[in-house]
Amino acid sequence: MASKWKFVLLGNPVKKVFRKTDLLQFFLGSDMRQIRLMDLDCHVDFALVEENNEDPLEALESKERDIAVYTCNGEILGVIDNYKAFKEYFLTANRQLWQKNMKLKFYREILNVMEDDIFITDEYGFIQYMNPRGEQVCQIKLEDYIGRHVTDLEKDGVVSKSITMEVLSSGKRAEKAVKLSSGRLIMAIGLPIFDQKGHIKYVLSTSKDVKEINELLEKLATMVQELDIQKRELDILRERVANRKEYVFESAPMKQVQKIVSKVAPTDVTILIEGNSGTGKEVVADLIYQCSNRHNKPMVKINCGLIPKDLLESELFGYEPGAFTGAGKHGKPGKIEIANGGTIFFDEIGEMPLALQVKLLEFLQDRTITRIGSVERIPVDVRVIAATNRTLLDMVQDGGFRGDLYYRLNVMPIKLLPLAERREDILPLAHKFLHKFNLQYHTEKRLDDEVRSGLYKYAWPGNVRELMHVIERLVITADGDTIDLKAFHEVINPEVGFVGNIICTEIMPLREAKAELEHILVKSAYEKLGSSYKAAKVLGINQSTVVRILKRSKESDAPAHDE
Repeated sequence: MASKWKFVLLGNPVKKVFRKTDLLQFFLGSDMRQIRLMDLDCHVDFALVEENNEDPLEALESKERDIAVYTCNGEILGVIDNYKAFKEYFLTANRQLWQKNMKLKFYREILNVMEDDIFITDEYGFIQYMNPRGEQVCQIKLEDYIGRHVTDLEKDGVVSKSITMEVLSSGKRAEKAVKLSSGRLIMAIGLPIFDQKGHIKYVLSTSKDVKEINELLEKLATMVQELDIQKRELDILRERVANRKEYVFESAPMKQVQKIVSKVAPTDVTILIEGNSGTGKEVVADLIYQCSNRHNKPMVKINCGLIPKDLLESELFGYEPGAFTGAGKHGKPGKIEIANGGTIFFDEIGEMPLALQVKLLEFLQDRTITRIGSVERIPVDVRVIAATNRTLLDMVQDGGFRGDLYYRLNVMPIKLLPLAERREDILPLAHKFLHKFNLQYHTEKRLDDEVRSGLYKYAWPGNVRELMHVIERLVITADGDTIDLKAFHEVINPEVGFVGNIICTEIMPLREAKAELEHILVKSAYEKLGSSYKAAKVLGINQSTVVRILKRSKESDAPAHDE
């Protein structure tokens, strides 16, 4: 024989021999009588190993020659030669089998904890494995069906149809609605698992309860419907922003503001609106509120610059009875508490005292307020919008405003430019105000071409607010139905010039042109009024900005501070 050892069935002479793999199966617990034999013409001497040896390998090691082995009733089954080679082979194979068993145990533990049911058969359809979830779904025990054919499940009424047989028949993935003995309807999915030669080695099946699938589909449909509703609401809100006739968005900077408003209005994000006095900060805040999801709840406005500092805290946070001298006997809720569910608008937030900024910061952090004279924290659900005509970041650097509060407020900044820097809005705004005051005063005034030109060229240091007041005065004071240039000159600020007086003698970068115009306006106002404070008031900018522009131009020795 080519093999280094053989296991033979004894006789006179020896006629049969077992293959190595069959012998190994015997030592691993197979019934020797089921192992196939091969013809062999040879004679072999042997020694005996009694059947009552618990460990045949240990007994074989004590023999010096071939060994015959019993199974039962004293019948000699076979003989081994070259035992050492056999033992080495056996131990190696046993070690490999142990490793495979460990892997099998690892994978089995994974499958056992899976929430999906797992059902595995071999290439012939004999049941190899089912995880606990599979037993629960099919309401059977694996031990009752292990090794049985999958068609037995149909015969026993466990399932109406086996998906495994379809996979074995087609060699492809299959899925089918299957009814269980419990009456449940499941969607069974069968997957073929191939060996290296492309032959089916196993079939893995799993399933989903049709009722659960339908419930998931219903939930998904509901979510899609809700998203569609939210999208339509958002589109409606954005359309409302775009179509509001009382708001003007003609210039590029204001179209950008319109775009930002359409995005932030439906959210609850905190907004900080910055811009010079009269640029329309309150108007933008009101537009955000009107187009928000809180438009049917109150919008409470509080001007931090108009309320005396010693009363501002009680106005914002409210007070308990007897909290201070003069306090009402019933107490009073603050503006923030009154705005619960809606929007709170802090105008001129830069005027808020530093001591009160701490308490406002606490509210923004945890959305609770404490009335004066109380320790109870009251939760408040509000959307916060703040506005200022001051440069808060400069105030933070100068110590006039808390940095942590600034960054809490400046989540979504909106910057409004002076009217002089968005001239495309001047005439549309003028006609809007003209229509408004014609209705209010029952007139039919109109602007002639020279007035429209003058409106466009004027510097508008008071921004939109000044334009509105000028149009109102013109409607009231102008003679006749046509407002002419004479009437316009009588109502505008004579201390401020016209942009049209500036003549461009050469082409230059737009940034340089703006800087030149800025310098001319500031210098002209400063020279006429003799004070950087007065110039800043007329131009609608900060006094520090006037000083910075004059110093930058190096054409003025204006002091940093004057009266």
